Amino acid sequence: MMPHSFESILENLPQGIVLLDPASAVTAFNSRTLDILGLAAGAIRKGMTIDELPGTRDCRAVASRRSTTGKPQISQFALSDGRMISLTSAPSKDGGWILSYEDISTLIRVEDSLTEQHHRFDAALRNMPHGLCMFDSTKKLILCNPSYARMYNLPESLTQPGTPLVDILAYRSSVGNGPVDTATYFDVVFEATARGAVASQNIVLVDGRVIKITHNPMQNGGYVATHEDVTKTVRLAEELRRHHDQLETTVQSRTAEVERQARELERMLAQERNINELQRQFVAMASHEFRTPLAIIDAAAQRLLRKRGAVEPEFLSDKVDQIRASVNRIVDLMESILSAGRLDTGKIDISYDACALQSLIRTCCERQSTIAKTHSFALDIDRLPEFIDADRRALAQVFTNLLSNAVKYAPGTSEIRVTAWEESGNVKVSISDDGVGIDPEDVPRLFQRYFRAGTSTGIAGTGIGLNLVKQIVELHDGSIEVRSARGRGSTFTVTLPIKRTGNASDNSDAA
Repeated sequence: MMPHSFESILENLPQGIVLLDPASAVTAFNSRTLDILGLAAGAIRKGMTIDELPGTRDCRAVASRRSTTGKPQISQFALSDGRMISLTSAPSKDGGWILSYEDISTLIRVEDSLTEQHHRFDAALRNMPHGLCMFDSTKKLILCNPSYARMYNLPESLTQPGTPLVDILAYRSSVGNGPVDTATYFDVVFEATARGAVASQNIVLVDGRVIKITHNPMQNGGYVATHEDVTKTVRLAEELRRHHDQLETTVQSRTAEVERQARELERMLAQERNINELQRQFVAMASHEFRTPLAIIDAAAQRLLRKRGAVEPEFLSDKVDQIRASVNRIVDLMESILSAGRLDTGKIDISYDACALQSLIRTCCERQSTIAKTHSFALDIDRLPEFIDADRRALAQVFTNLLSNAVKYAPGTSEIRVTAWEESGNVKVSISDDGVGIDPEDVPRLFQRYFRAGTSTGIAGTGIGLNLVKQIVELHDGSIEVRSARGRGSTFTVTLPIKRTGNASDNSDAA
């Protein structure tokens, strides 16, 4: 019998233990052996031989090599329930054996799982589309995947564990795929270290690629980094940004254009409404203007009819003058309306010829004297040249309108002053009156079609005369200006070139 203390030690061991004598017979064992081998009580007993123990075939093989090795031998075998048992056979000093049984099923499963995980990790590393590298605290390579090596065309010697990062960067610089800005290359490292978390930055390479480096620090001072080629993404983002900016600019431009067109349309509609109103007023005024001379003609004709044969020469002459003046007034109105129509359609004849302007002005004043006997005309026109290049018929309309207006808008005075002179290759003709004048705010609009100044209230007129005057003067390459004040009369000054310009044609059809 073994001492009690030895049996206690044997029984408390975690392994199953079987002791064999030199004859390979069992001398002692613990109950743990039965548990590990899944044997019932009594399956192992003292004195039984080694052949009756599980896994003893390997023990026999060990025994045969005992003389050459003298060291414990380890073997493994499977039980019927699938568990794996590790058997350590160690020779004892007395020539026997010490057999140690250990259930390694869990360990084997863990090792298998670790092996499988290792294979999967290797597969994942090999198949990652992005480059991955791991460096220790001294910036020496721990591992990198094939994508990292391919990304920078690294030779196999630079992908081995222990390769300094500085050697990798030097090689990349030599082959033209290093960073453009080496000073900021490690900014992401400092950022990640300061934050204690993942940090990323885009790095532009010498070869034009853009690489996104994501840096993840490890507790031991090392780090793991992924390198992703984002060149296409960055270029696409830049293109989209440019497209967005262009689109925004286009939208703003189109919006501004639409707003401008809307404002222009509103202006044109307002102008159209104003023109329609002015035309309505013109029709009413023109009707009145025609009615007045026609009424005079009718009244004169009726009085002549009543007199019949008993008509005194003076009476006849007076009525004939009234009729002729009224007819002239109608003719002037018709000519103004027709000329305005020709201007509207873009067709008006300007026939340049030698025009005796002094004679023309005198004729217009004499004709106006027959119409308005209440006014006289003071002429100072002897300084005019003998002839100017102009259309006599068109200028007759200009001065007839201006003289008629001077008379019409100066009802309380009797003198109209006409002054003319030569100045710097031009002639200037001023027609002045002491009539009602024009308000300052009305002066800028005075030459607009159908416009009538505020001081013209109660005075007959169509609002087309001054517009016609301005256009005819401008067709002669001339100009017209006005000086006036309410209650102080008005002065209209026409400036005309003496000689027509070289690019003027004999006949101008353009309004």
